[in-house]
Amino acid sequence: MRHKFYGSLLAIAMLLSLVAPAFAHHALQAEYDTTKRGAFTGELTKFALINPHVRWYFDVKNPDGSVTKWEVTGAGAGPLRQSGTSRIFKVGDTYKVTYAPARDGSHLGRVVNFTFQDGRVVTLFHEDPNNPNDN
Repeated sequence: MRHKFYGSLLAIAMLLSLVAPAFAHHALQAEYDTTKRGAFTGELTKFALINPHVRWYFDVKNPDGSVTKWEVTGAGAGPLRQSGTSRIFKVGDTYKVTYAPARDGSHLGRVVNFTFQDGRVVTLFHEDPNNPNDN
C-alpha cells in the first residue's frame, strides 16, 4: 500500500516538473511589438552570451551629447555559438541595430538585424506572415 502511494506521488512530481518549463516560457509578441521596427546606431558595451536569451548592451550618443543605454535580446546562446556568430561581435565597435520595440516603451528591443561598420548585415530575426516557415 505504501509503495503504491509513494509511486503515485513520484509520478505526480515528475509530471509537474515537466509542466513547469512550459509555463515559464513566454510569447515573443507579449513583450515586443514584432509588427514595428526601430533603429539606432551605438557602441557595443557588453555582449552577454547567456540563456535563455543572448543580450547586447549599447551606448547611443544623442545629438545633445548625452548617452542613452539600450539593450537588445536575441535567441538562445546555443544557435549563435553553433553558427560561429557569437565571435563576430566586438565590444567597442559601433553597429546599427534594427529591432522590434518593447511594448512598454523602454530602451529594450528584440534584435532584427545588425549592420556592421563594413556594411555587412546579419539578420537574427524576421517575421513574415506570408512565409510558411515563420509560423
